[in-house]
Amino acid sequence: MEQTANALPPVTLGQYKGLPVTRRVRPVTEAAVASELKSLARRHAPFCATSAPAARGMRVTLDFEGFMDGAPIPESKMENVTVVLGTGQLMPAAEDAVYGHKAGESFRFDFTYPAEFRVPELSGKTAQFAITLHTVEQKQPVPLDDAFAKTLGFDTVDALKESIREKKRRSHEANADRIAGAALLGLAGANLTAELDNAILDQNADHDMNALRERLRRSKMTMELYCKAGQTTPDEVRAAFRRDAERKMRSILAVQAIAKAEQITVSNAEVDAEYVRLSKLHDTPEEEIRKVLSRDAIAAAVTNQKVQRFLIDHANITSVVEKE
Repeated sequence: MEQTANALPPVTLGQYKGLPVTRRVRPVTEAAVASELKSLARRHAPFCATSAPAARGMRVTLDFEGFMDGAPIPESKMENVTVVLGTGQLMPAAEDAVYGHKAGESFRFDFTYPAEFRVPELSGKTAQFAITLHTVEQKQPVPLDDAFAKTLGFDTVDALKESIREKKRRSHEANADRIAGAALLGLAGANLTAELDNAILDQNADHDMNALRERLRRSKMTMELYCKAGQTTPDEVRAAFRRDAERKMRSILAVQAIAKAEQITVSNAEVDAEYVRLSKLHDTPEEEIRKVLSRDAIAAAVTNQKVQRFLIDHANITSVVEKE
């Protein structure tokens, strides 16, 4: 939202404790456990040499060098490079050239650099690349037995399945909490009293409407076709964005007001712990996360999570396990 914390209007909270919510939990099916077990087996299957031609998902070891007018391109030579095809480790043109070749083969392909390449002297020019394919390997399927389970630290495959089952159960429970918490926050926001700035809500609705138009333009689709497919009109789409803008603003106000009323705070240690969690979650250095997300933004997100947890703990909850 565009409105800053300092510009938020005064709030009078309505009911936010004892709110009714149905908490829906997805079941952990045996099919899902079996699928995860097969996925683990694929990820941990060993690569073995093959005489088959290189294909997506196979691992290859190769030499690679570029030439321009017969002369080697500086710093283009790589030797004994091992990559898994299809993972983006090779430039697309090189990967396409590798497909269909077998271990021991040498071959060349042409590549034309973009008109505005980062190395000006190569911009727009066509180079020749030589590849020698030393090895081609494909994954060898492994039996889903106790021996495989032991490689992952479990005594039996049944113990591994139970671990998968429990991990999925916790994930489904956490997801049910997130959905229920968001629903409760929406109810608390709807119940509060505040004089919202209509100009700002309109501004946010217009921003979302313009963003939609831009996405449609990039997709070669018109607003008319979009509305026809959704059996709606531009005015109704804009009205929905306007309602969403108000819902978001009310949620922001509810979080701040409930946190104040219930003395819900976030410590510096909790902010630092969230940076660490996000770094691991996104496999991104913590310093990069800190450049993108300020401490205030992290604190606000953690406060939101704590308030939703408070609402769940003080709600009138009906938990339902959905059908498979």
